[in-house]
Amino acid sequence: MKKRYKLLIGILLPLIILFVSTLLITRDSTFDKEVIERLDIEQVNEIEIIRGSDEKSITITDTSLIHQIMEQFNGQSLRKIRFNKSEDDEVYWLTLHINDEREIGLRLDNSKNLLVYLYEENYMKDYKFLGDLQLNFIEELFQ
Repeated sequence: MKKRYKLLIGILLPLIILFVSTLLITRDSTFDKEVIERLDIEQVNEIEIIRGSDEKSITITDTSLIHQIMEQFNGQSLRKIRFNKSEDDEVYWLTLHINDEREIGLRLDNSKNLLVYLYEENYMKDYKFLGDLQLNFIEELFQ
């Protein structure tokens, strides 16, 4: 009888630990919590956008346009992932500046993947959008 309990605990305990660690690694969040709460969005005075296919760069300094861009991400649900495997042709890099200092970098892949780079902490996180993000608004900026 004791061997059964030991065997049962020996099987269940690793499964429980694996389940809990998976929950911690793949936790859901929002763009607001991961990006917007880390800085005062009103102080963002410049967004630099680079299109990966031709490395064309534009700089946005108009505050109303900055707010329109950030509004596209507002409320987007995210899931933290370990490794981002992007197979998309187009990638966009966005760098948010406050007082000529880089604060946060964003890499958008195929409207499903997001990499957030925190310059001050020298730390990056990979996320997957749980909903679809339309990247048309960024492509229109390059027209």
